[in-house]
Amino acid sequence: MREVSRKIWRGRWVIAISILIFIALATLLISRFEPKYWASATVMFGVERANIANLQEILVAPEFDKDTLENEVQILKSSNLLTRVVEELALDQNPEFNPYLVDPEPGLADRIDASVSLPGWLRNFLIDVGALDLPEEPLSPDEEARRGRVATVETLQQSLTLAPVNGSRVIQISFIADDPKTAADIVNVIANKYIVDQLQAKLEMTRSATEWLSERVDELRQRVQDSEEAVETLRTDLSLEAGQSLEITQQQLADLNKSLSEARNRTAEIEGRYLRLTDALDAGQDLSTESPLLRQYRETEGDLIAQLSTLSQTHPARARLQAQLDDVRARMREEAQRVVASVNVDLEAARTQQRELEASVRELESKALGQSRQEIRLRQLEREAEASRLIYENMLTRLKETSEQESLQNADARILSPAEAPLNPISSHANMILALAVTFGALAGVGVIFLFDHLNNTFRIPPQIEELTGYTVLATIPAIGSRTQRREVIRNFLEKPSSSLSEAIRNLRTSILFSNVDNPPKVVMFTSSIPAEGKSTTAMLTAITSRQMGKSAIIVDCDLRLPSVAQLVRPEEKNKPGLLSVLEGGATYNDAIYQDPDTGLHVLMARPNERKAHVNAADILSSQRFGELLKTLSEQYDLVVLDTPPALIVTDARVMSPLVDAVVYTVRWDYTPRDAVLEGLRELQTVRAPIAGIVMTLVNESKASQYSHDGYSYHKGKYENYYTNS
Repeated sequence: MREVSRKIWRGRWVIAISILIFIALATLLISRFEPKYWASATVMFGVERANIANLQEILVAPEFDKDTLENEVQILKSSNLLTRVVEELALDQNPEFNPYLVDPEPGLADRIDASVSLPGWLRNFLIDVGALDLPEEPLSPDEEARRGRVATVETLQQSLTLAPVNGSRVIQISFIADDPKTAADIVNVIANKYIVDQLQAKLEMTRSATEWLSERVDELRQRVQDSEEAVETLRTDLSLEAGQSLEITQQQLADLNKSLSEARNRTAEIEGRYLRLTDALDAGQDLSTESPLLRQYRETEGDLIAQLSTLSQTHPARARLQAQLDDVRARMREEAQRVVASVNVDLEAARTQQRELEASVRELESKALGQSRQEIRLRQLEREAEASRLIYENMLTRLKETSEQESLQNADARILSPAEAPLNPISSHANMILALAVTFGALAGVGVIFLFDHLNNTFRIPPQIEELTGYTVLATIPAIGSRTQRREVIRNFLEKPSSSLSEAIRNLRTSILFSNVDNPPKVVMFTSSIPAEGKSTTAMLTAITSRQMGKSAIIVDCDLRLPSVAQLVRPEEKNKPGLLSVLEGGATYNDAIYQDPDTGLHVLMARPNERKAHVNAADILSSQRFGELLKTLSEQYDLVVLDTPPALIVTDARVMSPLVDAVVYTVRWDYTPRDAVLEGLRELQTVRAPIAGIVMTLVNESKASQYSHDGYSYHKGKYENYYTNS
């Protein structure tokens, strides 16, 4: 949030200018507005009605909610209603609403065509390319009137405003027109036409419901009649077919089932007796208990046996008694057989009776089943007839209610306040337009600020460099004025040892020494991505700072193509040998070193008079002689500063980096492209250059403090009064 607020604050003038531009455009727009008059009326919906009918599916009184109001809004804006408004007020004859009554302004091509008589071939060519319009065929009066009405309705829809009032069932109808009376008339006619349209719709709905109910009542009357006739017909058929009711048949079936059960028991009893007698007969057992005659025969047999037992075997009466005994026994067998045969006859009679009863039961069951089915069908027909009768009575009642409802229709809405002709024109929303202009101007300004900030391809705060490159920012070197020459910068540095520039250079030297605590670097190379990044000046000031702190230091100008250190110190000896002479063996380094009288700094510069076209600077700086020179200087001086050309321009920095202890990469604040910095560092990384860190140069501290949202290092720009200028 702090970063966003700082961005907006930095671009406050951009926002102010953007707002002024938008206000000027809004003022120009407002000045072109014609006076407009605004009229409005309010209509409340959901008025209580005295409903007689309570038709759940036909004439249900609506509950007015938000969706219902929205539906009413759409009805008020409908083309059918607005067409009736146009017809009543003859708005299609008013040029304000009917654009077909306004002659269109001729275009440039039409003006030329009207003023200059074009040849036919040229006119056809212009028509083909779209420069001229084809002459329109004249419309028929009916078509022209129809188009005028449609265009007028569209104009009304665009100028009509319908706003539901929150928390109520009220809609505000508003309209803006050039004439105050016309605006009020349109609003009032729309409200009145809507109420009339609502009543007509209700009346048509009621009539439609009445017609539909009448048709339904006639259909139901016929259905009830058919159902009742079907019931009576089926009841008559049942009486004729069965001759008795289902209840009598069921009672008869119950009696037969009882008789059948008794018959089955009797048959089983006789059958058991028959089997017992048959077994006894076959076994020769006594059956005297089954017949009195057998008991009599059994007594006679006993008497004869008793008599025979008293006679001797030779008694003459014995034969006669034996014959009588045989005859009695024969008669006993015959009688026993007759008894068994009689029981068998009874058994057959019982079985015959059982079969007859079973056949009668089956017949009655079949008859009862048929009667039951017919009774079910009869009850179903009776229920259908009863249901049809209830529906018929209900619909007949509703038909009467609907017929009464037709004469008691009321509108669901009423006009709370009709529209009055406004006395004064509206302000054309001037205040709102100006407010919007200020808002959009501010938003546009903020958008421009963020757009330019996003498109910025330079570095403005140290965290950007550290995040993108991965190297530490050793120091930030402030700029001394916007057009200050490099010699003036050095003079300012010497004259104001307590200035922010001096503190920044001392901070840089400390950071370089502490970049490797165990082995503090002695040979330090300064390079950059492109020219004009303050690299040479920073290198010179670093060497001077080391000299001021009592350490021996020398700066070596390694830019053999465009030497710049000589411009900083301006030595008086023009013909003194320089670095190239030392490397070629024409002079010793002691002869070539120049001591600046102002600072006492030793300088080994590349003199312009030594430049040769056939000499390859990269080969010279990568030679063994140059390496030996650096070794000698590092033994003699506490700090050896090398000022090299930009890394992206020539390869000098790459070939020299393996010979140094540390490389300081300079980046100019809000100037050096990010891609250039990354590419320059990548070039040095390919030769494993010992990059100690990055220095941000020529920092505008007053502006830079605005970009730093987390403090980091630009608080000194906000508190620049802390530094003294003397």
